[in-house]
Amino acid sequence: MHRTPFFVFCFLFLCVSALSQSTSSEAPGMQALVAEVRQLRKDLQATNGYALKAQVLLYRLQFQQAAVARVSERLSDARGRLADMQRHRAEVAATLKRFEEALDRTDLSPEERKQIQYEVSSNKTQLENLATEEQQRQTAEMDAEEQLRTEQAKLNELEERVDRLEKALDNNPR
Repeated sequence: MHRTPFFVFCFLFLCVSALSQSTSSEAPGMQALVAEVRQLRKDLQATNGYALKAQVLLYRLQFQQAAVARVSERLSDARGRLADMQRHRAEVAATLKRFEEALDRTDLSPEERKQIQYEVSSNKTQLENLATEEQQRQTAEMDAEEQLRTEQAKLNELEERVDRLEKALDNNPR
């Protein structure tokens, strides 16, 4: 019976001795593995940072593209309204000219002359109102052009940032 505790004691001593020898010889290898795991963790964190940054940039890029599209549509609408206004103003001016030429005729009755004078006065007032409205529409068009330039500049900056991020990822292929 005394042999069993002695035998167990010897077995444990040999195991501890073997374990201490294996850890001392494997310590540099284990340290290298730990260092590699730490580097991998660091690389993974950097990659996650790049991925998050890229995702944010892409969302901002999509949002800005939509903003440019909206402003572009607004500019297109403003240009269309301005062109319509200019056509209408030209039509009223042509009508006014015809009425003024009609007043020069001598074969008009007093009622016809009075009616034509009323039309001339009405068309002149309408032309003045159209000129004011045309100026407002020109201002709206210029504002839309300026806003489009601003939004396009923002979009260009975001595209440049995406390009720089892409180059940084290409240069650092971890």
